[in-house]
Amino acid sequence: MVGLLATSRWGDPVALGGWRVPAGWALVAFFLVWNGWSLWPFARHRTGLLPGGATMALIEAGPYRLSRNPLYVGLLALHLGVALLASSLWAVVALPVSWWLVWWGAVRPEERFLRERFGEEYDAYVRRVRRWL
Repeated sequence: MVGLLATSRWGDPVALGGWRVPAGWALVAFFLVWNGWSLWPFARHRTGLLPGGATMALIEAGPYRLSRNPLYVGLLALHLGVALLASSLWAVVALPVSWWLVWWGAVRPEERFLRERFGEEYDAYVRRVRRWL
């Protein structure tokens, strides 16, 4: 949002070009498919989505074989897709800030929770699967 507001207030120093529209839509489509695929195992395993909830299983299927945080990967792709569709260079430049906020505010606490909840099972999962991609 900050990047979009900066673009609307001051404009962008550089135009992103026509390539941004197909790239933006591709990232939005990726988000929809990827995050849908990432949410499905929670329902199938009947486990909570949020840390501290009724977390009954450590999910290692589907996209969780490729990334320990596929939902956040999808959200960051959505951020970039919307930034491109809105033609906001400032929103594109703000992507590392979004990544840091997700890592600091969500990933770190979730990893602590999962390590406490599942112990060695989670540690083995961490050794097998990358955090992002």
